[in-house]
Amino acid sequence: MKTVLSFIRRTSSKTLAALGAAVALVAALGAVAATGADGGNDRPPAKPLAEAIASSLDGQEIDGLSARVTFTNEMLESAGMVKGADPLIGGGSGRLWASNNGDVRIELQSEAGGGDVQIVARGDQLWLYHAAANTVYRTTIEPEEKSGKKDGKEEWPPSVAAVSRMLEQLGSEAVVSGAIPSNVAGKPAYSTRIEPKDQSDLIGGADVTWDASNGAPLRVAIYARGENDPTLAIETTEVSFGAVDDAVFAIQPPASAKVENMSAANAPSAADKPKRPITGLSATRAAAPFELSAPAKLAGLPRSEVMLVGSGDKKSVTITYGEGLGAITVIESAASGKDEAASLGASEQAKRDGIEIPTAKVAGAEATVFGTPLGSLVSFTRDGVRYVVIGSVTEQDALAAARGL
Repeated sequence: MKTVLSFIRRTSSKTLAALGAAVALVAALGAVAATGADGGNDRPPAKPLAEAIASSLDGQEIDGLSARVTFTNEMLESAGMVKGADPLIGGGSGRLWASNNGDVRIELQSEAGGGDVQIVARGDQLWLYHAAANTVYRTTIEPEEKSGKKDGKEEWPPSVAAVSRMLEQLGSEAVVSGAIPSNVAGKPAYSTRIEPKDQSDLIGGADVTWDASNGAPLRVAIYARGENDPTLAIETTEVSFGAVDDAVFAIQPPASAKVENMSAANAPSAADKPKRPITGLSATRAAAPFELSAPAKLAGLPRSEVMLVGSGDKKSVTITYGEGLGAITVIESAASGKDEAASLGASEQAKRDGIEIPTAKVAGAEATVFGTPLGSLVSFTRDGVRYVVIGSVTEQDALAAARGL
């Protein structure tokens, strides 16, 4: 979390918005595989959802794939920013490659120009090259924690009973439709709609469509509440299955590109990493190197969690108010003159980009406000402390929370 906060401080608004879209894109593509271009308009037979999922995952194995994709992004439509030609901000199309060991490469272009975007996840490294800014952003991917099971592997492919149990758990938090037979780019597929039962956030739901023969998701779309068109969507349009040459993932950005390291400066050493996180208001307040503001309620939501993250002079505190998708998170950290200079530089860069960043007064401080159809962010500095308020809430609710600190 501290890495995210540091990155927010020193990144221009346009690039920050683009990278926010990239995060959403990578998250979606972590699940998306591909669709075939050689089929007709056939649809698979109707099945109960659990059976449709289990039978698809029990289908043919995929060693790797090369695909064409389209990306839709309407996140910034209500944030006071012009989408322009940037493929991450305004949407675009391009190519995707994925190997069976988890390596992924995505390249996007926009019909309006704006320069390419390259995203490469290889091993424990993730980088994004933004041609319009001639800048590459690098970070380290945290390895997954090993399972504590003694008997080894989980059941795979999962049985219909196992999928049914998973859907039952999901049903406690969301309304899930049945399996709808469909066809994407000539491939028989199933789709389902997932809508959260919690109506306090801005997320209206998500559509997931997957290949009936191998379980590979063909389309992922996220909708803002009350909207019929997706706010974010990634869809494959062509594919070839098979092993991908390792050279595809070995590319590097231009040597002339500016490099922003998003993780190395903030990654604590093994000796610095606490064995257990510091949680609870009293313990966190005692350990924080700044005066913590953590009222019992914020914007009508009760305080539910307090946690210290980071180490040394990179410590910050996350405070959660409420539960579930409608929760609001506050990130607090010690501010410095360097941060202020970086913030001013980002503001000047935004002006050069032709972007007007919405601002508001929060307890005498000038706050930066980002409102999108799926959530809002408010950032400001007061009395030597940097605050970031974020959640799937309206801009007004995010501002109300900021003003309550």
